[in-house]
Amino acid sequence: MPRSTVTTSFRRAAEASFSEEVDLCFLTLSHTSILDVHVVWDTFDFIYDGHTWTGFPFDITLMTDDEQPPKATLTIQNVDSLIGETIRALVTPPRLKLELLSSSDFDLTVDPRVANGSPAPSVVYSADRMFLTNVRVDPIAVQGDIQGWDFQQKVWPGPRARQDLLPGLFR
Repeated sequence: MPRSTVTTSFRRAAEASFSEEVDLCFLTLSHTSILDVHVVWDTFDFIYDGHTWTGFPFDITLMTDDEQPPKATLTIQNVDSLIGETIRALVTPPRLKLELLSSSDFDLTVDPRVANGSPAPSVVYSADRMFLTNVRVDPIAVQGDIQGWDFQQKVWPGPRARQDLLPGLFR
């Protein structure tokens, strides 16, 4: 995501020494072999986008925004050996979606937390279609690299428009 989409008010609140707003990190981990996992970096559960997000502490860095393919790191506490064993058993990398939302868009007086009123919470930052790779598991933590698709490695020339692939183009 380009840096220009982060609003000035969000930057001021994020960089202030004290702010009433807290940035909430919503993380979705999905794979064909397991059910989607929805977690939020908080101690309370949230209801957002039709899902219940489990409050769970994790450490994540925002995606890089330079000339290289985007990448970041994710560290999850290995509180249950099932977390590490499940991710390690996957044959292909799981997909990740990261969204940052402001706590001011939620009612923080109820449990689970719900959105405030009519306009849906606005996403301040989003990184979608990422992959968790190079997973390292130890008794303390599960750590992995978050990487985007590297379009420079795409096979060239790629598929051609042939009649057997795209019959609607040929009459």
